[in-house]
Amino acid sequence: MAAPLIDHIGILVADLEDAISRWSAATGYTFSEIHRYRTDRYVDSSNPEPHHHDARISFSKEGPPYIELMEFHGQGTHSAAQGEGFHHLAFVDQPDLEQRMADLAEQSIGHDGLVLGENDRVLLWFTEKKDLNGIRIEYVSQDAQPIVKDDGTPPYRDERGKPSLWPLDLA
Repeated sequence: MAAPLIDHIGILVADLEDAISRWSAATGYTFSEIHRYRTDRYVDSSNPEPHHHDARISFSKEGPPYIELMEFHGQGTHSAAQGEGFHHLAFVDQPDLEQRMADLAEQSIGHDGLVLGENDRVLLWFTEKKDLNGIRIEYVSQDAQPIVKDDGTPPYRDERGKPSLWPLDLA
């Protein structure tokens, strides 16, 4: 089986609007309108119980790998304490995150940050950054992710009916 390709590179920022402007000017890339990755089932080192997570995000249209800009949020994996800059490499459409977590645990690679879906199925998870030279890997399941527009209204939908940051005619 071929190794998966990196889908996107996550960058943590203090001010999302400013970052979109600066990254657009520096790269010539087009960034999506702002959306939110919003869930009440996030678990990380800041709180081992499922809790609210409401990260503001924007993705480049150009890629892969795409650039994901994420604004500081909360007390854990996306907090200002993490500092601005490189946050993660991401692999999407992963078929079995629970198995991937178990496989990496055998290699002494832990996790810090995951989103639980229905029936406690893992929708997304981050490896522990200390286990991979200060870098996180984000694994995203094939399931629909809890994305809404910045104002809380429903997101665009892709050709599969899953939430998208781009209207179909621009995707």
